[in-house]
Amino acid sequence: MLAGAWLAGCPAPRRPAPPPAAELTIEIGRAGGSLRGVAGDATATYAAVTTGQAEPAGAAAGPAGPAAPAGAAAPEAPVTSPERTAIEARRGAAVAWRTELEGSGGPLARSGALVVAAIGGTGAAAGVALRGSPGAVAVGLDAAAGSVRWRLAIDSSEWAVIAAVSPAPDGGVVLGGSFGGTLRAGAKVVSSGGEADGFVARVSAAGEVGFLVRVGGPGADAVRGVAAAGDRIAIAGTFSAGADLLGTALDALDPRSPAADGFVAVLDAASARPRWAAAFGGKLDDAVAGVAIDGRGRIAVAATARDVVRVGGRALAAQGAADPLVAWWDRDGAPGPALLLGGPGFDGATAIAAAGDRIIVGAFFADTLRAGDRAFATAGGDDALLVALDGGRVVEAWPVGGPGREEIAALGAVPGGFVAGVAHTAGVRIGGAALPAPPAPLAGAALAMRPVR
Repeated sequence: MLAGAWLAGCPAPRRPAPPPAAELTIEIGRAGGSLRGVAGDATATYAAVTTGQAEPAGAAAGPAGPAAPAGAAAPEAPVTSPERTAIEARRGAAVAWRTELEGSGGPLARSGALVVAAIGGTGAAAGVALRGSPGAVAVGLDAAAGSVRWRLAIDSSEWAVIAAVSPAPDGGVVLGGSFGGTLRAGAKVVSSGGEADGFVARVSAAGEVGFLVRVGGPGADAVRGVAAAGDRIAIAGTFSAGADLLGTALDALDPRSPAADGFVAVLDAASARPRWAAAFGGKLDDAVAGVAIDGRGRIAVAATARDVVRVGGRALAAQGAADPLVAWWDRDGAPGPALLLGGPGFDGATAIAAAGDRIIVGAFFADTLRAGDRAFATAGGDDALLVALDGGRVVEAWPVGGPGREEIAALGAVPGGFVAGVAHTAGVRIGGAALPAPPAPLAGAALAMRPVR
């Protein structure tokens, strides 16, 4: 027997399971601040908190790093936005470093030796002059010290927003978002085909753009989530009739309807060539929260579905005005399980991440919400819920509630678990841990790290 044939018949070795993540719940909010993104690794958590003004004198800020690679960033210019964003690294509850950047914060990713943050602004952001209103900058920060390694303008003749940042296996990142007009990322340029299009960009650990891809057509289209694993990049978002992805048509469920459907697609990580694409949705507008690739290679999408939504040929009916939807596809694009979480109110999904073989989803609900065999009731205003799922089965759930309004603002994977960014307007309980009310309703921000079994 040939050695290759013998190896092909052997089962793939199982990866050793990472040790469980530590359980942590800490308040990180401050007066006037809002939580925009979170990430983590084996030793630290990272968060982006945006304020309406500069931090008080004496706040620790990471030192500025070297200039961006040639062609990767626009010239520096005065900042016109009054907002500032603090990117903070914590080891436990202690702040390890803080880097302050001009502009409005967005999603974060921890990749290789970097923390990559999305910063938006009009005129300029993070010290980079921008076209459009708004424009965006991807900033690569040293994960150990917080110093700026590079800045990359993602801007357009009209507007551009970075909605998602995912780590890539090579230590770089994948960016996803939406734009109008002509979009520039480094030396790459694409133009929208309608009022709004989505984009996907692969950026190396040095801040250089490998590819820039447009997704869209004559209507309003957007990329809301990206995830990378091995030689694949999964993307998800919304589209209207007539949209395509590098020549691969996205088939609207009703070509005559102006309502937005959801889509999920997989690209080759090197060439950006589409491997497959699938659509889901109903007669009303559906919203996509993001996409993740679990430890078994399955693609999962979180969305907010209204009325009746069709996924992989099946029809699922929302219990109320809207429900959180979680749907899976295998690595070749075949549809897998799909389920709606929800209750009689207006409920939805805000974030998704993969924790090994589990998918973690952040949801909000207005009355009661059922997840698997458990039912949850609000403690006041809109509450939130963190749910761990495995291929359509609810494994675990962590309620996030209080007398005010709570939202899962962002999710990130950490070894053995996940970290969630929680925005709250009053006192809050996160899976049993209690935090006090913030000094101002819009200042409530907390980090919750949990292991996943």
